Amino acid sequence: MDFIVFHFTLFMLLSSILTSAACLSAYLVSRRQLMLIAAVGFLFYFFDIAWVFQDNILAAGHAWRDNGTYLALRSVATLVSGVGFISSFWLLVCEYLGGVPRAVKLVPCVVFCILSIVALVAVPENNLERFAFYTMRALFLFWMLIYAGVRYLLQKNESERARLRRAAGLYLLLWVLGVGVVVEDALYFLVPGAGGFIMDLRAVAPERNYCENALVLCCMVVACRSAFKALSLRFENPPVKSSAPQEEFIEDNLPYFSRRYQLSPREQEIMREVLRGKDNQNIASELHLSLSTVKVHVHNILQKTGLENRKALIREFWKDA
Repeated sequence: MDFIVFHFTLFMLLSSILTSAACLSAYLVSRRQLMLIAAVGFLFYFFDIAWVFQDNILAAGHAWRDNGTYLALRSVATLVSGVGFISSFWLLVCEYLGGVPRAVKLVPCVVFCILSIVALVAVPENNLERFAFYTMRALFLFWMLIYAGVRYLLQKNESERARLRRAAGLYLLLWVLGVGVVVEDALYFLVPGAGGFIMDLRAVAPERNYCENALVLCCMVVACRSAFKALSLRFENPPVKSSAPQEEFIEDNLPYFSRRYQLSPREQEIMREVLRGKDNQNIASELHLSLSTVKVHVHNILQKTGLENRKALIREFWKDA
């Protein structure tokens, strides 16, 4: 059991640092803020695991492990790594949603930091303190999910709603795993003698919470997929920097859509303008083409994709691009 748990911890450390490196590489070629924030977040998570690993493996049996100075520094390190990776994930959500005021981005991070300090200092040092401290992370996660859900429900633009719906599976999975994080911590810290496979692992683990690990691994898969997509396009298209999430999505996915349906470079240009909601006349003016030429290109795009009209074409892109 110890052997398996030890190597699982190494796997989490390696996954965190590799995901951070992949996101940083994607940022350097695309200049997308999403990738930079993700790189910082996963780097903080690497250190969050490393501190626990240090306590349970490297420091085991050493007298200085129970030294007051070491414990104080260790608590500060845990606070910094926790606030760092949770706040980064919140900024990631804000960047993905777009149009989030600066105050809304910063205030929850400050509140989370203050509440974590209060839980660490005000509550007597026991299992209840540890449960309160770590539960702050889950509460912040639930805040992120609720905020994202409300933003989706209030969104009137159908194209934007379609973009947000692409993350529906991950959204629901994060809810389930977030609840699992709280339940696992409650059983471990508050229920003496709690049994079960997860609790048995926690008893010997250089790890903190397996549901949290699963949650972050899901985020790693999504982040690596986006990073590898950006890197694979490096030599096909120049990096595009845009503050509008919808525009970024179009630029990221249009090359794949065009390749799938074998659109010519000019048809890809026309398709981009169609996705921006422009009619044939505006497209002709934008690209300095005749109206008849634009109509021919749009007709050819519809033929290649097997769709009957522009509305169906746009819907197909947002669904499958």
